[in-house]
Amino acid sequence: MTNELWGWPRRVGVAFASILAVATLLWAAPLASQGVHELRTQAENSGFTAFTAYDSMMTYLADLQAGSTEMRLGIYGETHLGRELPFAIFSRPAVTQPWEAWALGKPILVLAAGVHGPERTLRESVLIMTRDFATPGTPMNDLLDDLTVLVVPQINPDGFSNQPNPQRGNLWGLDLNRDYMKMEQPEIQGYLQNVILRWAPHLYIDGHNGGSYPYNINYQCPSHAAPDQRISRLCDEEIFPAIDRKLATEDYLSFYYSGGNQEAWRVGGTEPRIGRNYGGFANTVAILFESPGRQSMADGVRSGVLAYEAVVEWSRDNPELLMNTVHEARRETIALGSEPRGTVALETRYEPEDFPVTYLITQGQGADQEVVTVENGVLLKKPVATLERDRPWAYVLPRDAEAAVELLQRHSIQVERLLRPTQVTVQAYTIGNVTYAPVYNHSATTRVHVEDVITREMTLPIGSYIVRTGQMQGRVAAHLLEAESTDGVVYWNRMDAWIPKREVDRFKAGEGEAPQFPIVKIMTPTPLATRLLPGGGD
Repeated sequence: MTNELWGWPRRVGVAFASILAVATLLWAAPLASQGVHELRTQAENSGFTAFTAYDSMMTYLADLQAGSTEMRLGIYGETHLGRELPFAIFSRPAVTQPWEAWALGKPILVLAAGVHGPERTLRESVLIMTRDFATPGTPMNDLLDDLTVLVVPQINPDGFSNQPNPQRGNLWGLDLNRDYMKMEQPEIQGYLQNVILRWAPHLYIDGHNGGSYPYNINYQCPSHAAPDQRISRLCDEEIFPAIDRKLATEDYLSFYYSGGNQEAWRVGGTEPRIGRNYGGFANTVAILFESPGRQSMADGVRSGVLAYEAVVEWSRDNPELLMNTVHEARRETIALGSEPRGTVALETRYEPEDFPVTYLITQGQGADQEVVTVENGVLLKKPVATLERDRPWAYVLPRDAEAAVELLQRHSIQVERLLRPTQVTVQAYTIGNVTYAPVYNHSATTRVHVEDVITREMTLPIGSYIVRTGQMQGRVAAHLLEAESTDGVVYWNRMDAWIPKREVDRFKAGEGEAPQFPIVKIMTPTPLATRLLPGGGD
Protein backbone atom coordinates (compact mmCIF):
# COMPACT_ATOMS: atom_id res chain seq x y z
CA MET A 1 0.00 0.00 0.00
CA THR A 2 1.31 3.46 -0.83
CA ASN A 3 1.15 6.51 1.37
CA GLU A 4 -1.10 8.15 -1.23
CA LEU A 5 -3.63 5.36 -0.82
CA TRP A 6 -3.70 5.14 2.94
CA GLY A 7 -2.84 8.67 4.05
CA TRP A 8 0.02 9.90 6.24
CA PRO A 9 2.48 7.48 7.88
CA ARG A 10 2.69 7.37 11.66
CA ARG A 11 5.71 9.68 11.81
CA VAL A 12 3.68 12.61 10.44
CA GLY A 13 2.77 14.74 13.42
CA VAL A 14 -0.19 16.91 14.27
CA ALA A 15 1.59 20.11 13.28
CA PHE A 16 2.34 18.90 9.76
CA ALA A 17 -1.19 17.54 9.43
CA SER A 18 -2.62 20.96 10.29
CA ILE A 19 -0.33 22.71 7.80
CA LEU A 20 -1.27 20.24 5.08
CA ALA A 21 -4.99 20.68 5.75
CA VAL A 22 -4.72 24.48 5.47
CA ALA A 23 -2.63 24.20 2.32
CA THR A 24 -5.12 21.79 0.80
CA LEU A 25 -7.93 24.29 1.24
CA LEU A 26 -5.83 27.11 -0.25
CA TRP A 27 -4.83 25.06 -3.29
CA ALA A 28 -8.34 23.82 -3.92
CA ALA A 29 -10.08 26.96 -5.19
CA PRO A 30 -8.36 27.24 -8.60
CA LEU A 31 -9.09 23.57 -9.34
CA ALA A 32 -12.82 24.13 -9.06
CA SER A 33 -12.82 26.05 -12.32
CA GLN A 34 -13.08 22.75 -14.20
CA GLY A 35 -16.71 22.50 -13.00
CA VAL A 36 -18.16 20.59 -10.08
CA HIS A 37 -19.71 17.95 -12.32
CA GLU A 38 -16.25 17.11 -13.74
CA LEU A 39 -14.58 16.49 -10.39
CA ARG A 40 -13.78 12.86 -9.57
CA THR A 41 -12.65 11.07 -6.46
CA GLN A 42 -9.33 9.28 -6.35
CA ALA A 43 -11.26 5.99 -6.41
CA GLU A 44 -13.12 6.97 -9.58
CA ASN A 45 -9.93 8.14 -11.27
CA SER A 46 -8.32 4.77 -10.48
CA GLY A 47 -11.19 2.85 -12.06
CA PHE A 48 -12.15 1.68 -8.56
CA THR A 49 -8.83 -0.05 -7.92
CA ALA A 50 -7.75 2.29 -5.10
CA PHE A 51 -9.59 4.07 -2.32
CA THR A 52 -9.54 7.84 -1.86
CA ALA A 53 -6.83 8.89 0.60
CA TYR A 54 -7.71 11.28 3.42
CA ASP A 55 -5.78 14.23 1.96
CA SER A 56 -7.27 13.58 -1.49
CA MET A 57 -10.73 13.52 0.11
CA MET A 58 -10.12 16.90 1.76
CA THR A 59 -8.98 18.40 -1.56
CA TYR A 60 -12.00 16.94 -3.35
CA LEU A 61 -14.42 18.36 -0.77
CA ALA A 62 -12.79 21.77 -0.90
CA ASP A 63 -12.99 21.77 -4.72
CA LEU A 64 -16.68 20.83 -4.61
CA GLN A 65 -17.44 23.62 -2.16
CA ALA A 66 -15.47 26.18 -4.16
CA GLY A 67 -17.54 25.41 -7.25
CA SER A 68 -20.98 25.25 -5.63
CA THR A 69 -23.23 27.99 -4.29
CA GLU A 70 -25.29 25.47 -2.30
CA MET A 71 -22.63 23.53 -0.41
CA ARG A 72 -21.30 24.68 2.96
CA LEU A 73 -18.20 22.88 4.23
CA GLY A 74 -17.43 22.73 7.94
CA ILE A 75 -15.33 20.88 10.51
CA TYR A 76 -17.12 19.19 13.43
CA GLY A 77 -14.06 17.94 15.32
CA GLU A 78 -10.65 16.38 15.00
CA THR A 79 -8.99 13.04 15.70
CA HIS A 80 -6.24 12.08 18.14
CA LEU A 81 -3.69 12.82 15.38
CA GLY A 82 -5.26 16.18 14.66
CA ARG A 83 -6.93 15.25 11.38
CA GLU A 84 -9.96 17.44 10.75
CA LEU A 85 -13.38 15.79 10.53
CA PRO A 86 -15.32 17.47 7.71
CA PHE A 87 -19.03 17.72 7.04
CA ALA A 88 -21.01 19.31 4.24
CA ILE A 89 -24.40 21.04 4.49
CA PHE A 90 -26.82 21.11 1.55
CA SER A 91 -30.14 22.94 1.50
CA ARG A 92 -32.11 25.30 -0.68
CA PRO A 93 -32.38 27.96 0.67
CA ALA A 94 -28.93 27.58 2.22
CA VAL A 95 -28.59 27.06 5.95
CA THR A 96 -25.60 26.93 8.28
CA GLN A 97 -27.30 26.58 11.68
CA PRO A 98 -29.67 23.92 13.05
CA TRP A 99 -32.38 26.43 13.92
CA GLU A 100 -32.37 27.64 10.33
CA ALA A 101 -32.92 24.08 9.12
CA TRP A 102 -35.69 23.50 11.67
CA ALA A 103 -37.40 26.73 10.58
CA LEU A 104 -37.68 25.43 7.00
CA GLY A 105 -39.99 22.68 8.24
CA LYS A 106 -38.53 19.94 6.06
CA PRO A 107 -36.70 16.70 6.91
CA ILE A 108 -33.09 16.87 8.04
CA LEU A 109 -30.92 13.91 7.00
CA VAL A 110 -27.34 12.94 7.87
CA LEU A 111 -25.46 10.62 5.49
CA ALA A 112 -22.35 9.23 7.20
CA ALA A 113 -19.73 6.51 6.71
CA GLY A 114 -16.24 5.44 7.70
CA VAL A 115 -16.52 4.74 11.44
CA HIS A 116 -14.33 1.62 11.00
CA GLY A 117 -10.98 2.17 9.31
CA PRO A 118 -10.90 -0.79 6.89
CA GLU A 119 -14.58 -0.36 5.92
CA ARG A 120 -14.14 1.99 2.99
CA THR A 121 -16.62 1.15 0.24
CA LEU A 122 -19.61 3.22 1.39
CA ARG A 123 -17.30 6.12 2.16
CA GLU A 124 -16.70 6.28 -1.59
CA SER A 125 -20.47 6.14 -2.17
CA VAL A 126 -20.93 9.10 0.17
CA LEU A 127 -18.21 11.11 -1.59
CA ILE A 128 -19.94 10.57 -4.95
CA MET A 129 -23.25 11.57 -3.36
CA THR A 130 -21.61 14.79 -2.16
CA ARG A 131 -20.78 15.74 -5.75
CA ASP A 132 -24.30 14.90 -6.86
CA PHE A 133 -25.78 17.20 -4.22
CA ALA A 134 -23.39 19.99 -5.23
CA THR A 135 -24.04 19.73 -8.97
CA PRO A 136 -27.02 21.75 -10.32
CA GLY A 137 -29.44 19.74 -12.41
CA THR A 138 -28.77 16.34 -10.86
CA PRO A 139 -31.68 14.45 -9.24
CA MET A 140 -29.98 14.76 -5.85
CA ASN A 141 -29.48 18.50 -6.22
CA ASP A 142 -33.12 18.90 -7.21
CA LEU A 143 -34.12 17.29 -3.90
CA LEU A 144 -32.62 20.17 -1.92
CA ASP A 145 -35.87 22.11 -2.32
CA ASP A 146 -37.45 19.49 -0.08
CA LEU A 147 -34.67 18.34 2.27
CA THR A 148 -31.72 19.52 4.31
CA VAL A 149 -28.84 17.06 3.98
CA LEU A 150 -25.63 16.86 5.99
CA VAL A 151 -22.85 14.62 4.67
CA VAL A 152 -20.22 13.16 7.03
CA PRO A 153 -17.91 11.17 4.74
CA GLN A 154 -15.36 9.79 7.22
CA ILE A 155 -15.70 9.47 10.99
CA ASN A 156 -12.44 7.56 11.55
CA PRO A 157 -9.64 8.82 9.26
CA ASP A 158 -6.91 7.79 11.71
CA GLY A 159 -7.96 4.13 11.55
CA PHE A 160 -8.33 4.40 7.77
CA SER A 161 -4.87 5.93 7.37
CA ASN A 162 -3.06 3.64 9.81
CA GLN A 163 0.19 2.18 8.45
CA PRO A 164 0.93 -0.41 7.22
CA ASN A 165 -2.74 -1.46 7.20
CA PRO A 166 -5.96 0.30 8.21
CA GLN A 167 -7.35 -0.71 11.60
CA ARG A 168 -10.95 -1.11 12.75
CA GLY A 169 -10.61 1.19 15.73
CA ASN A 170 -9.18 4.67 15.95
CA LEU A 171 -5.55 5.53 16.75
CA TRP A 172 -6.00 4.08 20.25
CA GLY A 173 -7.47 0.87 18.85
CA LEU A 174 -10.94 1.58 20.24
CA ASP A 175 -14.04 0.70 18.22
CA LEU A 176 -15.81 4.00 17.63
CA ASN A 177 -19.09 2.21 16.90
CA ARG A 178 -19.15 1.07 20.54
CA ASP A 179 -18.54 4.55 21.96
CA TYR A 180 -21.92 6.23 21.50
CA MET A 181 -22.93 5.97 25.18
CA LYS A 182 -19.50 6.20 26.79
CA MET A 183 -18.54 9.01 24.36
CA GLU A 184 -14.90 9.11 25.37
CA GLN A 185 -13.22 9.32 21.95
CA PRO A 186 -12.92 12.71 20.19
CA GLU A 187 -14.23 11.38 16.87
CA ILE A 188 -17.56 10.23 18.33
CA GLN A 189 -17.82 13.07 20.82
CA GLY A 190 -17.48 15.57 17.98
CA TYR A 191 -19.89 13.69 15.73
CA LEU A 192 -22.59 13.35 18.37
CA GLN A 193 -22.30 16.79 19.94
CA ASN A 194 -21.80 18.85 16.80
CA VAL A 195 -23.85 16.90 14.25
CA ILE A 196 -26.38 14.43 15.66
CA LEU A 197 -27.38 16.13 18.93
CA ARG A 198 -26.93 19.68 17.66
CA TRP A 199 -28.86 19.28 14.40
CA ALA A 200 -31.36 16.70 15.75
CA PRO A 201 -31.85 15.10 12.32
CA HIS A 202 -34.95 13.11 11.57
CA LEU A 203 -32.83 10.37 10.03
CA TYR A 204 -29.21 9.38 9.75
CA ILE A 205 -27.37 6.60 7.92
CA ASP A 206 -24.18 4.91 9.10
CA GLY A 207 -22.27 3.18 6.28
CA HIS A 208 -20.14 0.06 6.98
CA ASN A 209 -18.59 -2.92 5.19
CA GLY A 210 -20.02 -6.25 6.33
CA GLY A 211 -23.07 -8.41 5.92
CA SER A 212 -23.78 -11.49 3.88
CA TYR A 213 -23.26 -12.60 0.29
CA PRO A 214 -25.07 -12.67 -2.14
CA TYR A 215 -26.50 -9.35 -0.99
CA ASN A 216 -24.98 -6.06 -2.11
CA ILE A 217 -26.41 -4.07 0.80
CA ASN A 218 -27.59 -5.17 4.23
CA TYR A 219 -29.54 -2.81 6.49
CA GLN A 220 -30.87 -2.54 10.03
CA CYS A 221 -32.53 0.08 12.25
CA PRO A 222 -32.60 0.41 16.09
CA SER A 223 -33.20 -2.96 17.74
CA HIS A 224 -33.48 -2.38 21.49
CA ALA A 225 -36.75 -2.59 23.44
CA ALA A 226 -36.34 0.84 25.06
CA PRO A 227 -36.66 3.23 22.05
CA ASP A 228 -39.99 4.05 20.44
CA GLN A 229 -40.77 1.02 18.28
CA ARG A 230 -42.52 3.17 15.65
CA ILE A 231 -39.07 4.15 14.42
CA SER A 232 -38.07 0.58 13.55
CA ARG A 233 -41.50 -0.19 12.10
CA LEU A 234 -41.08 2.78 9.76
CA CYS A 235 -37.87 1.19 8.50
CA ASP A 236 -39.41 -2.27 8.12
CA GLU A 237 -42.63 -1.17 6.44
CA GLU A 238 -41.56 1.83 4.39
CA ILE A 239 -37.86 2.60 4.03
CA PHE A 240 -36.36 -0.86 3.55
CA PRO A 241 -38.86 -1.85 0.81
CA ALA A 242 -37.93 1.40 -0.98
CA ILE A 243 -34.26 0.39 -0.83
CA ASP A 244 -35.09 -3.06 -2.20
CA ARG A 245 -36.97 -1.55 -5.12
CA LYS A 246 -34.23 0.94 -5.95
CA LEU A 247 -31.45 -1.62 -5.93
CA ALA A 248 -33.50 -4.04 -8.02
CA THR A 249 -33.59 -1.53 -10.88
CA GLU A 250 -29.90 -2.36 -11.45
CA ASP A 251 -30.10 -6.04 -10.41
CA TYR A 252 -28.59 -5.52 -6.96
CA LEU A 253 -29.88 -7.31 -3.86
CA SER A 254 -30.58 -5.99 -0.36
CA PHE A 255 -31.82 -7.47 2.93
CA TYR A 256 -31.43 -7.20 6.69
CA TYR A 257 -28.04 -7.32 8.37
CA SER A 258 -26.39 -9.74 9.21
CA GLY A 259 -26.78 -13.44 8.22
CA GLY A 260 -28.76 -16.65 8.46
CA ASN A 261 -29.18 -20.35 7.81
CA GLN A 262 -32.03 -22.67 6.90
CA GLU A 263 -33.76 -22.01 10.25
CA ALA A 264 -33.56 -18.26 10.81
CA TRP A 265 -32.01 -14.94 9.86
CA ARG A 266 -30.25 -13.12 12.69
CA VAL A 267 -29.53 -9.41 12.91
CA GLY A 268 -26.92 -7.28 14.71
CA GLY A 269 -26.55 -6.51 18.40
CA THR A 270 -28.86 -4.76 20.84
CA GLU A 271 -26.37 -2.63 22.79
CA PRO A 272 -27.26 1.09 23.07
CA ARG A 273 -23.58 1.93 22.54
CA ILE A 274 -23.91 0.96 18.84
CA GLY A 275 -24.59 3.90 16.52
CA ARG A 276 -27.91 2.76 15.01
CA ASN A 277 -29.28 1.81 18.47
CA TYR A 278 -28.19 5.10 20.00
CA GLY A 279 -30.21 6.85 17.31
CA GLY A 280 -33.34 5.09 18.56
CA PHE A 281 -32.66 6.21 22.13
CA ALA A 282 -32.18 9.76 20.81
CA ASN A 283 -35.51 9.53 18.91
CA THR A 284 -34.03 9.53 15.42
CA VAL A 285 -34.42 7.07 12.55
CA ALA A 286 -30.92 5.57 12.50
CA ILE A 287 -30.11 3.19 9.64
CA LEU A 288 -27.11 0.90 9.39
CA PHE A 289 -25.83 0.06 5.92
CA GLU A 290 -23.38 -2.81 5.45
CA SER A 291 -21.70 -3.42 2.09
CA PRO A 292 -20.85 -7.16 2.05
CA GLY A 293 -17.65 -8.59 0.61
CA ARG A 294 -17.39 -10.84 -2.45
CA GLN A 295 -18.41 -8.03 -4.76
CA SER A 296 -16.21 -5.75 -6.81
CA MET A 297 -15.38 -2.34 -5.43
CA ALA A 298 -17.30 -0.78 -8.33
CA ASP A 299 -20.43 -2.80 -7.50
CA GLY A 300 -20.10 -2.06 -3.80
CA VAL A 301 -19.80 1.69 -4.39
CA ARG A 302 -22.62 1.76 -6.94
CA SER A 303 -25.04 -0.29 -4.83
CA GLY A 304 -24.17 1.99 -1.91
CA VAL A 305 -25.03 5.09 -3.94
CA LEU A 306 -28.36 3.54 -4.87
CA ALA A 307 -29.14 2.67 -1.24
CA TYR A 308 -28.36 6.18 0.01
CA GLU A 309 -30.37 7.64 -2.89
CA ALA A 310 -33.33 5.40 -2.06
CA VAL A 311 -33.51 6.75 1.49
CA VAL A 312 -33.11 10.35 0.35
CA GLU A 313 -35.82 9.94 -2.29
CA TRP A 314 -38.16 8.20 0.14
CA SER A 315 -37.68 11.08 2.59
CA ARG A 316 -38.50 13.56 -0.17
CA ASP A 317 -41.65 11.64 -1.05
CA ASN A 318 -42.81 11.05 2.55
CA PRO A 319 -41.76 14.11 4.56
CA GLU A 320 -44.80 14.21 6.83
CA LEU A 321 -44.60 10.51 7.66
CA LEU A 322 -40.91 10.78 8.53
CA MET A 323 -41.18 13.97 10.55
CA ASN A 324 -44.38 12.94 12.34
CA THR A 325 -42.91 9.58 13.36
CA VAL A 326 -39.84 11.25 14.83
CA HIS A 327 -41.78 14.09 16.47
CA GLU A 328 -44.21 11.63 18.06
CA ALA A 329 -41.28 9.65 19.47
CA ARG A 330 -39.82 12.83 20.93
CA ARG A 331 -43.13 14.00 22.38
CA GLU A 332 -43.76 10.54 23.82
CA THR A 333 -40.33 10.53 25.47
CA ILE A 334 -41.09 13.80 27.23
CA ALA A 335 -44.58 12.64 28.22
CA LEU A 336 -43.33 9.33 29.63
CA GLY A 337 -41.12 11.18 32.10
CA SER A 338 -43.31 14.19 32.86
CA GLU A 339 -46.10 11.98 34.25
CA PRO A 340 -43.98 8.86 34.71
CA ARG A 341 -45.39 5.61 33.47
CA GLY A 342 -44.16 2.33 32.14
CA THR A 343 -40.72 0.85 32.55
CA VAL A 344 -37.14 1.36 31.41
CA ALA A 345 -35.99 -1.65 29.38
CA LEU A 346 -32.40 -2.41 30.34
CA GLU A 347 -31.70 -5.72 28.63
CA THR A 348 -33.11 -7.07 25.39
CA ARG A 349 -33.23 -10.35 23.53
CA TYR A 350 -34.46 -11.11 20.03
CA GLU A 351 -37.60 -13.10 19.29
CA PRO A 352 -39.14 -13.91 15.88
CA GLU A 353 -40.89 -11.07 14.09
CA ASP A 354 -44.61 -11.45 13.41
CA PHE A 355 -44.04 -11.62 9.66
CA PRO A 356 -42.24 -14.36 7.67
CA VAL A 357 -39.36 -13.48 5.36
CA THR A 358 -37.74 -14.94 2.28
CA TYR A 359 -33.97 -14.63 2.10
CA LEU A 360 -30.86 -15.98 0.39
CA ILE A 361 -27.99 -17.91 1.97
CA THR A 362 -24.97 -19.72 0.62
CA GLN A 363 -24.14 -23.38 1.17
CA GLY A 364 -21.01 -25.36 0.41
CA GLN A 365 -17.42 -24.26 -0.06
CA GLY A 366 -15.36 -22.95 -2.95
CA ALA A 367 -16.50 -24.02 -6.40
CA ASP A 368 -19.29 -26.09 -4.85
CA GLN A 369 -20.88 -23.12 -3.10
CA GLU A 370 -24.42 -22.33 -4.17
CA VAL A 371 -27.05 -19.73 -3.36
CA VAL A 372 -30.15 -21.15 -1.66
CA THR A 373 -33.52 -19.46 -1.17
CA VAL A 374 -35.17 -19.85 2.24
CA GLU A 375 -38.91 -19.15 2.01
CA ASN A 376 -41.23 -18.23 4.90
CA GLY A 377 -38.21 -17.96 7.14
CA VAL A 378 -37.93 -16.64 10.69
CA LEU A 379 -36.48 -13.18 11.25
CA LEU A 380 -34.98 -13.00 14.75
CA LYS A 381 -35.21 -9.25 15.17
CA LYS A 382 -38.11 -8.35 17.48
CA PRO A 383 -36.62 -6.79 20.64
CA VAL A 384 -38.15 -8.10 23.87
CA ALA A 385 -37.14 -6.71 27.26
CA THR A 386 -35.64 -9.22 29.68
CA LEU A 387 -34.87 -6.74 32.49
CA GLU A 388 -37.05 -3.71 33.27
CA ARG A 389 -37.27 -1.14 36.05
CA ASP A 390 -39.97 1.43 36.82
CA ARG A 391 -39.52 4.74 35.04
CA PRO A 392 -39.01 7.61 37.50
CA TRP A 393 -39.90 11.27 37.31
CA ALA A 394 -36.30 12.14 38.15
CA TYR A 395 -32.99 10.62 39.16
CA VAL A 396 -30.97 12.11 42.02
CA LEU A 397 -27.17 11.93 41.97
CA PRO A 398 -24.78 12.74 44.82
CA ARG A 399 -23.56 16.31 44.81
CA ASP A 400 -19.94 15.35 44.11
CA ALA A 401 -20.68 13.07 41.14
CA GLU A 402 -19.14 15.50 38.66
CA ALA A 403 -17.75 12.84 36.33
CA ALA A 404 -21.20 11.31 35.86
CA VAL A 405 -22.79 14.72 35.32
CA GLU A 406 -20.14 15.61 32.76
CA LEU A 407 -21.06 12.53 30.71
CA LEU A 408 -24.76 13.37 30.96
CA GLN A 409 -24.12 16.84 29.64
CA ARG A 410 -22.08 15.47 26.74
CA HIS A 411 -25.34 13.81 25.68
CA SER A 412 -27.25 17.13 25.82
CA ILE A 413 -29.12 15.95 28.93
CA GLN A 414 -30.44 18.75 31.14
CA VAL A 415 -29.16 18.53 34.73
CA GLU A 416 -30.34 20.67 37.65
CA ARG A 417 -28.81 21.37 41.06
CA LEU A 418 -30.81 21.40 44.26
CA LEU A 419 -30.74 24.79 46.02
CA ARG A 420 -32.31 23.75 49.36
CA PRO A 421 -32.29 20.58 51.46
CA THR A 422 -35.54 18.80 50.65
CA GLN A 423 -37.28 15.79 52.18
CA VAL A 424 -38.72 13.47 49.53
CA THR A 425 -39.93 9.92 49.06
CA VAL A 426 -37.55 7.96 46.85
CA GLN A 427 -37.22 4.55 45.32
CA ALA A 428 -33.79 3.12 46.01
CA TYR A 429 -31.84 0.00 45.12
CA THR A 430 -29.76 -2.05 47.52
CA ILE A 431 -26.60 -3.67 46.19
CA GLY A 432 -26.07 -7.42 46.50
CA ASN A 433 -22.84 -7.61 44.54
CA VAL A 434 -20.45 -5.65 42.33
CA THR A 435 -18.41 -7.28 39.58
CA TYR A 436 -15.66 -5.97 37.34
CA ALA A 437 -14.65 -7.14 33.87
CA PRO A 438 -13.18 -5.99 30.56
CA VAL A 439 -15.79 -5.67 27.82
CA TYR A 440 -15.10 -5.71 24.10
CA ASN A 441 -12.03 -3.48 23.69
CA HIS A 442 -12.62 -1.52 26.89
CA SER A 443 -10.32 -2.53 29.72
CA ALA A 444 -12.70 -2.18 32.67
CA THR A 445 -16.38 -1.97 33.57
CA THR A 446 -18.27 -1.91 36.87
CA ARG A 447 -21.52 -3.85 37.10
CA VAL A 448 -23.97 -3.48 39.99
CA HIS A 449 -26.23 -6.41 40.91
CA VAL A 450 -29.38 -5.20 42.64
CA GLU A 451 -30.46 -7.05 45.79
CA ASP A 452 -33.77 -5.30 46.42
CA VAL A 453 -35.92 -2.27 45.54
CA ILE A 454 -37.06 -0.20 48.52
CA THR A 455 -39.11 2.94 49.11
CA ARG A 456 -37.91 5.34 51.81
CA GLU A 457 -37.98 8.91 53.02
CA MET A 458 -34.75 10.85 52.78
CA THR A 459 -33.53 14.42 52.89
CA LEU A 460 -31.72 15.39 49.72
CA PRO A 461 -28.75 17.60 50.61
CA ILE A 462 -28.22 20.97 48.98
CA GLY A 463 -26.18 20.57 45.80
CA SER A 464 -27.66 17.20 44.80
CA TYR A 465 -27.98 16.75 41.05
CA ILE A 466 -31.51 16.27 39.65
CA VAL A 467 -32.09 14.71 36.22
CA ARG A 468 -35.71 14.74 35.09
CA THR A 469 -36.70 12.10 32.54
CA GLY A 470 -39.29 14.35 30.89
CA GLN A 471 -36.87 15.73 28.30
CA MET A 472 -36.04 14.84 24.71
CA GLN A 473 -32.96 12.88 25.80
CA GLY A 474 -34.96 11.19 28.56
CA ARG A 475 -34.46 7.68 27.17
CA VAL A 476 -30.69 8.19 27.05
CA ALA A 477 -30.73 9.66 30.56
CA ALA A 478 -32.63 6.70 32.00
CA HIS A 479 -30.27 4.19 30.45
CA LEU A 480 -27.23 6.07 31.70
CA LEU A 481 -28.55 6.32 35.27
CA GLU A 482 -30.19 2.98 36.00
CA ALA A 483 -28.12 0.83 38.36
CA GLU A 484 -28.12 -2.29 36.19
CA SER A 485 -27.49 -0.62 32.86
CA THR A 486 -24.62 -2.07 30.86
CA ASP A 487 -24.14 1.30 29.18
CA GLY A 488 -24.46 3.65 32.15
CA VAL A 489 -22.41 6.02 34.27
CA VAL A 490 -21.66 3.27 36.79
CA TYR A 491 -20.86 0.63 34.19
CA TRP A 492 -18.45 3.00 32.43
CA ASN A 493 -16.61 3.88 35.65
CA ARG A 494 -17.95 7.40 36.15
CA MET A 495 -19.02 6.66 39.76
CA ASP A 496 -16.50 4.13 41.04
CA ALA A 497 -15.77 6.23 44.12
CA TRP A 498 -19.46 6.09 45.07
CA ILE A 499 -19.82 2.30 45.01
CA PRO A 500 -19.73 1.03 48.65
CA LYS A 501 -17.52 -1.97 47.86
CA ARG A 502 -16.52 -2.64 51.48
CA GLU A 503 -20.15 -2.71 52.63
CA VAL A 504 -21.00 -5.00 49.71
CA ASP A 505 -18.24 -7.40 50.75
CA ARG A 506 -19.50 -7.37 54.34
CA PHE A 507 -23.05 -8.12 53.14
CA LYS A 508 -21.81 -11.02 51.00
CA ALA A 509 -20.00 -12.37 54.05
CA GLY A 510 -23.23 -12.26 56.06
CA GLU A 511 -22.26 -9.18 58.06
CA GLY A 512 -24.75 -6.30 57.91
CA GLU A 513 -27.33 -5.20 55.39
CA ALA A 514 -27.02 -4.64 51.68
CA PRO A 515 -25.84 -1.04 51.09
CA GLN A 516 -27.82 1.47 49.06
CA PHE A 517 -27.01 2.37 45.47
CA PRO A 518 -25.87 6.03 45.32
CA ILE A 519 -28.41 7.16 42.68
CA VAL A 520 -32.04 7.27 43.86
CA LYS A 521 -35.29 7.83 41.97
CA ILE A 522 -38.16 10.24 42.60
CA MET A 523 -41.18 8.44 41.19
CA THR A 524 -43.83 11.20 41.16
CA PRO A 525 -43.72 14.89 40.15
CA THR A 526 -42.32 16.76 43.14
CA PRO A 527 -41.73 20.52 43.54
CA LEU A 528 -38.01 21.14 44.04
CA ALA A 529 -35.91 24.28 44.38
CA THR A 530 -33.41 23.76 41.58
CA ARG A 531 -31.40 25.60 39.00
CA LEU A 532 -30.34 24.35 35.57
CA LEU A 533 -26.65 23.75 35.11
CA PRO A 534 -25.11 25.49 32.11
CA GLY A 535 -24.01 23.24 29.26
CA GLY A 536 -26.48 20.36 28.97
CA GLY A 537 -29.00 20.65 26.18
CA ASP A 538 -27.46 23.83 24.74
